[in-house]
Amino acid sequence: MPYHDKSSLSQNFIKDRDIVRQLIDASDLNIDDTVVEVGPGKGIITSLLCGKVAKVLAIEKDQALANSLFKRTKNITNLEIIQKDFLDYQLPDFNFKIFANPPFSITAEILNKIWLSGNLPDSMFLIMQLEVADKFIGAKFESQSSILFKPFFEIENLGDIDRTSFTLKPQVKIVFVKFAKREFPFIKEQDKLDFYNFVVYGFSQWQPTILDAYKKVLTYTQLQTIKKTLKIGDIPPSELSFDKWLLFFKAYKKLVDSNQAKPIILS
Repeated sequence: MPYHDKSSLSQNFIKDRDIVRQLIDASDLNIDDTVVEVGPGKGIITSLLCGKVAKVLAIEKDQALANSLFKRTKNITNLEIIQKDFLDYQLPDFNFKIFANPPFSITAEILNKIWLSGNLPDSMFLIMQLEVADKFIGAKFESQSSILFKPFFEIENLGDIDRTSFTLKPQVKIVFVKFAKREFPFIKEQDKLDFYNFVVYGFSQWQPTILDAYKKVLTYTQLQTIKKTLKIGDIPPSELSFDKWLLFFKAYKKLVDSNQAKPIILS
């Protein structure tokens, strides 16, 4: 059975080595870096990464693919192949970067796992579907994903990738996306989980406006004060700007810290 036919591990492997070289050259990878690769598959990206950086940690869920890759790369000394589901993999506790062509069907899950980890990568370079990339960039409107990631990363679409470069031609546009960790994040590390809970809660209430979403957490008076002070209109969460989301969270945190609001704890 061809590798890309495995429905549980559906992945469009890139096959054009010249394209991979161009993508690596467009990244910020250098000889001192340790790089985590998610879903190396047949190893075209893996082998070229090994020629660019100090160490590659290739995380492959499929045992047959991992075994095959190990046999073909056993002479590469700066490569470690880890046969494990990336979603269960504990990210390094030292500085690292990510470069990957992950399965498109679980890109959001992979990024969510990375966000919730204790140690964010210095940068990430990911091959993604355009629609998913736009959600993280907030290209058309803000999403839960863009609001969560923007305080910690500068996110940029570096350009399209020719769909014929893949073993199984994708039916949608594919792009190369850069996530560069901010030197000074907009949310403090100690507030990170509170911010996550706050944003996910707001997007999951299915209320007509952003203020309605928090009516079980904040009083009517508090919400009206925030509305007036921050100049927040009667708009849904996706129409609230990123800057206003940050200000809204900081206002909420002050109320929680002063015991004047209920802390949001997601189950």
